[in-house]
Amino acid sequence: MHQDEHRKLDTPEAAQYVGMSASTLSKRRVFGGGPRYLKLGRRVVYDTRDLDAWLDAHRRASTSDAGDVAATPEHRARAPVCKPPRRRGRAAAVQAGR
Repeated sequence: MHQDEHRKLDTPEAAQYVGMSASTLSKRRVFGGGPRYLKLGRRVVYDTRDLDAWLDAHRRASTSDAGDVAATPEHRARAPVCKPPRRRGRAAAVQAGR
């Protein structure tokens, strides 16, 4: 096995590797949905094997293909929350101060 096959990349290098901005990659570390990473003290590094696995998990055959990502608990946890219905009629007008 060659050393370059399992390189560790910092955030800017990893972002370039997967084709997104370093800022987006950092946000995905906080909110979830990004590739696995290693925390070495204050340093964050990405193993190219984890980046490849994450890219493979997002592979699709068509626009209607949800893939395996939609079934992960992490994805379900970030599902949008439904808002309560808007009030209409007299109650809404009174509430708005009309």
